[in-house]
Amino acid sequence: MVRRREPVPSSARYEELAQWLRALRQRAGLTYRQMSELTELPRVAGPACSAVTLCRADSGAALPRQQVVETYAQVCGATRQEARLRWERAAVGAESAAGGPQSPAAPRAGRRLELVYHPAHLLEAMHRVRLAAGQPSLREMQKRARELGAGPLPRSTVADVLAGLRMPSEELLVAFVRVCGQHGQHVVQWRRAWARAVNAEPG
Repeated sequence: MVRRREPVPSSARYEELAQWLRALRQRAGLTYRQMSELTELPRVAGPACSAVTLCRADSGAALPRQQVVETYAQVCGATRQEARLRWERAAVGAESAAGGPQSPAAPRAGRRLELVYHPAHLLEAMHRVRLAAGQPSLREMQKRARELGAGPLPRSTVADVLAGLRMPSEELLVAFVRVCGQHGQHVVQWRRAWARAVNAEPG
């Protein structure tokens, strides 16, 4: 039986990456010890990892090594490519929050929304627009949403959306992009992009 850990603190620097990893482990129904044993199999391309290392990887307190994240994801059924993208997103977000170099794609956040036709495209656009807004924490976004009267922006729901575990409602998406500085005609474009992404989901 997989025991649930204490929730990742909303103040954790790598909260989203930790939430995604934990969701993978829960879905796979594996303990850290079982995962560690799986990392030793020949089919796993990454390094063998101890249970302690895997446990630390989803703590949210520090950025784990990319190879550890890829191995963690692989034994839980996710692809190494997705793990790599999420690790890079966490690393870039931390640099942005610290005033370091941003991803070259960050300034173009929200552009070409007319090309969004799939939930994955919408998710990528949401990450980009948040990064361009300075990568505010989920707690800070919730606070800004209240101040702007943008509508509810529950941290747990937003965490699930950003982890790719669920589609945002139109209301939540609008609140999210408004908090990230999108207004007027830009919001209209986000609504249209949301509608196309929803219609692309399999019934």
